[in-house]
Amino acid sequence: MPLRLPAVRGAPPRRGPRRRAFLVAAAALLAPALTRPLAARAIGSASLAQDESAVRLTLAVAEPVVFRLFTLDNPLRLVIDIEGAPWRAGAPPAGVGPVTRIRAALNRPGVTRVVLDLSEPVTVRRAALEPDGSALVVELAPAPRAVFLREERASDPLPRPPTPPERPLIVLDPGHGGRDPGAIGASGTQEKRVALAAALELRRILEASGRYRVAMTRTRDVFVPLAERVRFAQTRNAALFLSIHADALDDASVRGASVYTLAEHASDAIAERIARNENRADRFAGPSFTGVTPEVARILISLVRRETLNGSARMARHAVASLRREVTMLPNSHRFAGFVVLKAPDVPSVLIEMGFMSSRADEALLRRADHRRKLAAAMAEAVQRYAEEAVPVRAAG
Repeated sequence: MPLRLPAVRGAPPRRGPRRRAFLVAAAALLAPALTRPLAARAIGSASLAQDESAVRLTLAVAEPVVFRLFTLDNPLRLVIDIEGAPWRAGAPPAGVGPVTRIRAALNRPGVTRVVLDLSEPVTVRRAALEPDGSALVVELAPAPRAVFLREERASDPLPRPPTPPERPLIVLDPGHGGRDPGAIGASGTQEKRVALAAALELRRILEASGRYRVAMTRTRDVFVPLAERVRFAQTRNAALFLSIHADALDDASVRGASVYTLAEHASDAIAERIARNENRADRFAGPSFTGVTPEVARILISLVRRETLNGSARMARHAVASLRREVTMLPNSHRFAGFVVLKAPDVPSVLIEMGFMSSRADEALLRRADHRRKLAAAMAEAVQRYAEEAVPVRAAG
């Protein structure tokens, strides 16, 4: 069925002196959760030069560092992960030759990622520390794509114990649970059960890769209030929050998976209805439940809105692309609404609707373990693609 998406409206709230004072106080409270410890050594400067045969990137460091270099395709990128050396070189140098842009960011605690966006494939002629350990030098030259895709290098071991690898934490949030069954299909299938089954399968795939730590807001049939799900991810400094659902609509003909990110105004009527259904879960919490007020939540979200929402949008884009190759998708597959579970101000968050329990076709598929494995594999692929992307903290040009 054709769907029209109304424009999202809404201007930023006016901020008087009291509002500004509150923002400063809130920022101070949030600071410990939004910062990561940085080592004493640092990347103090960066330069990019080209001669007749090569392009040379020079990163000045205070002392020898451990690094890993690898390539990514579509688009072409050269990635350098450097341990224990935060980027303090200001704006990266402008691109030259095949290097169109350089980006730098804290990829995970203790690891700085430098990404070279490329206009053509290259080979790494040299990637090594200077003899005195004062700089990391990477020299690039044009090469066939097949050579480019095989590039992977690492520094020689330094005479000190290596920093143990720190894996990002992915929090999985199976929707509903306990006295809240969620949507119920025509055949009696409960949303809470298929959401948990799919999340457990996704956890198995992610943990088997060895690249992630995984935590779940629930691993059995229990009720968890919405705000507690958000706090669960925040207090663990999660790198990503994935909430997994399978809602229902009045129209049984609507079917397909979809991906949602946070917005103050819903992108369309279906998104608004789904958000209203999912947010209603807290009616099961009882009188003892207390959550963050809407006003405080909005102010806190505004402090880090751009960084977090940009990350959420990137994850949503990868989720839509991966799911589309495997399952039927709802038209306009990336949608926006005010889901409570997506309101962590400092954790990129995405809600995935695997299908509609109101659709007999979707319900029948979601009851099948092989279909849930297909969904979980697609979600795991999206997580991997998201993790490979460096967050652009600064970019030249």
